[in-house]
Parts: sequence; structure tokens; C-alpha cells
Amino acid sequence: MYRLLVVDDEAIIADGLSEVLQGVPDLELDVYKAYSGYEAIKLFEKTRFDIVLTDIRMPEMDGLELLQNIRTMWPKCRVIFLTGYHEFSYVYSAIQNDCVNYLLKTEGYDKVIETVARAISDIEAEWRAEALLVRAREQSEKAKELLRKDFLYGVLNGRIDTGEVNRQQFTNLDIPLCAGDPVLLLLGRVNRLSDCSTYSDKINRLYRVSAVARSYLASHAAIVDFVHEQYDLVWLLQPLQASEDDPVPGQVAWSRLLTFLKGSLELVQAACKESSGLELSLVLDDDPVAWPDSAERFAQLHTLMNYRIGRSHGLLLDKHAARRDRNMENPISNKLRVRPAVLDLLTEGLENGRKDDFHKMLNEATAGLRELNSMHHMQAQELYYSIAMVLLSYMNRWQLSEEANAAIGLRKLMRPAEHESWPAAIAYLVKVGDVLFHLQNQEEERRANSVVSTIQMHIQNHLHDPNEISLVRLADLAYFNPSYLSRLFKQVTGINLSEYIAEVRLTRAKRLLEDPNLKIQEVADRLGYGTATNFTRSFRKATQMTPQDYRVSLANK
Repeated sequence: MYRLLVVDDEAIIADGLSEVLQGVPDLELDVYKAYSGYEAIKLFEKTRFDIVLTDIRMPEMDGLELLQNIRTMWPKCRVIFLTGYHEFSYVYSAIQNDCVNYLLKTEGYDKVIETVARAISDIEAEWRAEALLVRAREQSEKAKELLRKDFLYGVLNGRIDTGEVNRQQFTNLDIPLCAGDPVLLLLGRVNRLSDCSTYSDKINRLYRVSAVARSYLASHAAIVDFVHEQYDLVWLLQPLQASEDDPVPGQVAWSRLLTFLKGSLELVQAACKESSGLELSLVLDDDPVAWPDSAERFAQLHTLMNYRIGRSHGLLLDKHAARRDRNMENPISNKLRVRPAVLDLLTEGLENGRKDDFHKMLNEATAGLRELNSMHHMQAQELYYSIAMVLLSYMNRWQLSEEANAAIGLRKLMRPAEHESWPAAIAYLVKVGDVLFHLQNQEEERRANSVVSTIQMHIQNHLHDPNEISLVRLADLAYFNPSYLSRLFKQVTGINLSEYIAEVRLTRAKRLLEDPNLKIQEVADRLGYGTATNFTRSFRKATQMTPQDYRVSLANK
């Protein structure tokens, strides 16, 4: 829906144009009116307008001065000037501006509707214009560093499907790695980073480490690095592409890179210590990993980052260092590992009403449970409790515990041992999720109906005041964006907000006209039409008879 403002110091013209434009359903206009340039400015200070239809000649503030104010506040607003033949030279300078048009006052309502429709088409065309796409691409370039980090970290923590790891995606994000080749993972942590007093101090230290590492490693490796949410550093590395004159087989290239890294990373640690006083712990993977397996490998390395031998700092470890001391490759344990990214995706599925995504993630997360016989497996219980807490947290946040308990019973939710088997426990979690989605849908419908009922009641109680039933005012009442309220109202009622207002006015008008003691002007005032002329025009359009004719028809019954 587009917002249009009619500005004219002659009330009969402003009222008439407003009434006509409001009555064109194809344009989907939310129409406002102002009787002076200053009154129009006050409206502009409250909300955005897409189109302004204004007289060029007005006292105090003329149309050209109004145009200057509009350009300052809402530069994309379309302005249509109403002018006479003798005023064309006056408006000529104005129409040299972008988004400005003019109409002769003698051209009639059809021409006004046609010009407004063309302005709407121009707005929609600009949205699709190449200029906007170019600007979007320019802004995207500035954000690519952040986008690269979000994408690659999303792959490593399982939030993004590795099917999206492809050449086109890497090209779009300027990722200097080959999507078809495996990748080597390196994790780093600056010890005692928590001693930093501010966030900016932490980030500056991490970027200093990143710069040092890049200066030592870039000669032999293609590198992407970023800081992830625990303030740890992540490097993704691949061998530099061999030249055509000196091709190096893949296995040899990886072997050379690993040898180079193991020798150079000690220098990186020493350089960080010497130049900035920073102690850096590193965990280097012992072989490259294919992208589909990178999330599992990243989780293992992240566990190793927290692994300690004695009280040493600045350790350089590969996976074998801890594997010799503790078996970290148990297949069942890996399947039962509680991954924060999985819990986040389950939460997002619930919060956003994405039932299919929720069930898919729940099925993947609990796949390892189905292979167990014992209900007392501690790691399995941790996974179950973690998922149950996602469900319980959601219920508490939205106060759905009583309804959920009535629907399915929650006694077993935090008691996995009461389920006869892990498949039965999983089936129970699925049912709890289904109940929450059902309650969520019911609650959304209830809230939507409540908002619409409030809006309808306000309209019925304030028909006499056009300002109180404008889309902007109604949106303020509901604390919604005007466009969102407009869509929600139609979704719930099946009709546009403007159509509802017209129906209520017509129903109220017929009831008021039953009272012969009420003058037509009084009826117009009670319905917010302003003048009897505007009321008569609207009533005749809806009923094919004037208000007076309607009264006569009632008397003849």
C-alpha cells in the first residue's frame, strides 16, 4: 500500500481529490490531506509519503518551497504539481527535478488517477532498477569480510549445509580457497585474553596475531582467517596453486605445506610473544579434511583447544597429541556430542515456526541415540537433557507450560530414565515439539485476531475523525509498521483496511439516514467526510443513489 498526500489550500479541492483517490481500489492508496504547506510538513515529520499531489500556488508556503522540504526529508517521494495554463513557466524549474510531474487543473479526475498510477509504476520500476542493484553490490563488497566469516564459520559449526560449498559461492564471497579441494584447519587462542578490559582491546590483540600469522604463512598457503564467538582464531589453509611450469602433485603439496606449517608456527608464537607480549596456543590438524567432514573435525579441534598437558602455555598440538592419551575418536561419542549450533538451529526452528526444519534437525541430532540400549549412558543423557532444555526454555519464554502439560504431559520431559528406550524418548521429544508448534499457531492466530479486533473497534468509535482512522495512526495503536498492519488485516479479514472503513461508513450512513431529523451535513460530519458533497459522492458510488434518494426509498417501503 502506498501513502499519498493531497495538499491544497482550497478544502473542497483537497477533500474531493482525497475522496476520489481513496475510492480507486486498484491503486491501494492510503490517502491523507493537508490544507497548507506547513500542515503537510507536520505530516512528513510523522511518516513517509510515497506521492504528494500539491497545488503549485498556495499562500504562506507555495508548492516549490514545499518541494524543497520534501527533498530534504524524503528524497524518493514523487511530487505531482497541480497548475493552471498561466502558471506553467512558474512550475518549469520544478519539473526539471527527478521524481516531479505536473497536471493541469482542467484535466479532470481521470487524468489525476492516471498520473498517480504512473507514479506508482515509476516507484516499482526504480525498485527493480539496475542502479539499486549496483549500489547493493557496492555495499555488499564492504560487507564481504563479515559475510565470509559468517559463511565459513556456519559451515564449520554445522549451521550451513556443506552443499553450499561450491566455486560460485567462493567467488561471490572472494574466498581465496578451492571449494573442490580439502582444507587444513588451524585454531589459535591468545592466553589471558580475558584480562583485557574492553572488547576493542581484545579484538585489536586478535587482529595483531592474525597479521603476524599471515606474514609468516602467506608465502606457502592460501589463507582465510576469522575470529569466532569464543574469541578464538580460526585459519583455513590450502597449498598455493602450483604454476603450470612446476606442477606439484596434490599429496606432495599437502606434505610440503604441513612440514612448512609445523616449522613456521613456532616462529609465529615467538613473534607474537616478542612483539606484543601475547602468548599464543595453537592446535594444528594433522591432515586436510573434505568440506563435508569439516564440522566434525572442527568440533574435535575445538575440544583439543581446551585440552591441557601439565601447565604449559603456547602448546603446538595436532590431533595425535591428545589421542595418544585419551581416545577421542569413539564413533558413538562423536554422534552424541552436544553441538551448540544444533541446539541453536532447534531453537530457531521453534521460534520461527519452521516445523520441518525443526524435525529434520531433531532427527539428525538424535540419530546416535537410536543405536544405544542402555538408558544410563551419560553422554546420551546429556544430549537428551540439552534438547529437552530447548523445549522447556521455549515453553517458559512463551508461557505455554500449562497448555503443553495438558496436551501431552511433561512429567517425562526432564526424566529420560522413565522412557522405556531411546527411540521412545526421541518419539516423546518429537510429540512435545508438535504440541508446541500447534500451540504456537493457536497463539499467533489469537494475537492476530486480537489486534484486528482492536483496530476494528477503534475505527467504529472514531469514524468522525479521519486522522484517527488513518493507516499510520492505526499502526501506532498496534505498534506495527503500517505496511505490516495492512497485510495482517487483510490476512485475517479477507479485505483491505480501506475497504473495511468504507463498509463501516456505509453501514453507519444507512443507519443514520433512517433518522429524518438529521441533516445530510450532520451525517457527513459524523462519518468524517467533512462536506455533504464528499459524502454524497461516496454514498452514490456505493449505492447508485444519493443519500436523499435513499431516505425517500425508506419512506416508500
